[in-house]
Amino acid sequence: MISISVIVPFYNGNRYLNVLKTYLEEACKNYSQKVEVVIVNDSPDIDIDIRKIKSCYYDLVLVKHSYNQGIHQARVTGMKKARGMYILFLDQDDKVSKDFFKEMATALDRDKEAQFVFCNGIFQNEKGQKLLIINSYGKVLAVQNYKTYFKVGNLLASPGQCLIRKCRIPSVWMTNIMQTNCSDDLMLWLLMLKEGKAIYVNKLLYEHISTGENVSSNRLNAYLSDIELCTILEKVNIFPPNRIYRFKCKCINKCNREKKQKFNHFKFYIDLCIEYITRMNMKIMGALYFIAGKKICEY
Repeated sequence: MISISVIVPFYNGNRYLNVLKTYLEEACKNYSQKVEVVIVNDSPDIDIDIRKIKSCYYDLVLVKHSYNQGIHQARVTGMKKARGMYILFLDQDDKVSKDFFKEMATALDRDKEAQFVFCNGIFQNEKGQKLLIINSYGKVLAVQNYKTYFKVGNLLASPGQCLIRKCRIPSVWMTNIMQTNCSDDLMLWLLMLKEGKAIYVNKLLYEHISTGENVSSNRLNAYLSDIELCTILEKVNIFPPNRIYRFKCKCINKCNREKKQKFNHFKFYIDLCIEYITRMNMKIMGALYFIAGKKICEY
């Protein structure tokens, strides 16, 4: 029987597979139960280099989309293929420690009521700075309360920070596929925490790296995804409408500010280009007048 299914949405990610394999093998060596890795290829024009990911330490399942369908659909596709009791949604460039499977699965084994377990970890930003994801007990409590997410947004770095009990993943999340990448995990936490609880393992077991390629690194995309999430939540009618409305208003305001900022940056560079071209034209005209003046003097 398979204990853990690791679902990895793959997009142009062959360069990550060797490192991903290394971390998964180390975690499997330190865990006595069976693990499978389900890789969902969401970049149909590129084939997965199976030599870089195949291993004797876990079962490997490869699935390929006929066209790009986004990260939410890739995760759902992987879910439908998964045979494990527990689910780990891992990004292709994420890292887990050698104790991840053992510590996280043990926590869920002990607490049968928990929907999912989350651990502490490191978030490395685009400048290379390494920051603690959970830096206070207050944040632990905030992560465990779905109401907090409506106030401040997603509190977890990535689904790779969590191990989820497969049988508790809501059908609403499986059937309402988000078209804008980013907030499908926020939807998952909201739905699961509304129905049950999350538990915490106070250990550094995970690392999330913001490369600039992650969808989460694009703020405008994140705000647009949050707005789409609110539209879905309004439709499914699970949460209080006023809570969704307030969160949606915040997201729209943030989105508008980001659009304005991007426009101002664009306008600044356009003005800069116009100024440069104007100066160059003046220099060219000055040179032409100088040449024309010399020609007149020669005559």
